[in-house]
Amino acid sequence: MDQVRQSLDAINQAWRERRFEALNELLDKNIVMKGPGLTELIRGRQATIQSYEQFMAQSTIIEYAESNHAVDAWGDVSVATYDWTMTYEQTGQTKTEKGQDMFVFSRIGSRWVAVFRLILF
Repeated sequence: MDQVRQSLDAINQAWRERRFEALNELLDKNIVMKGPGLTELIRGRQATIQSYEQFMAQSTIIEYAESNHAVDAWGDVSVATYDWTMTYEQTGQTKTEKGQDMFVFSRIGSRWVAVFRLILF
């Protein structure tokens, strides 16, 4: 389960550090992202990476924190959940948001790759 947590941390570091190319190895090509109400927000690796790029192009992160991490695994499937809070500046306004994320990972060879993300505000 440490490997799952490492993959999760790598995803969150990559987008915050604007190393979007690193996400190619961490996200499945068919990843699906859903939001509140289980509404589909994004489908596919490239669209997901573009969403991170667009957010970071418009935003400056002032503070970001994660807590309450939990990882559960069943064979080649794992679910990682955590709470997050983020303060960022966008279009001259400072915003603070908090929520919860759930990532579902699939083991492909020796790597854990994200196949699903649920984000709740």
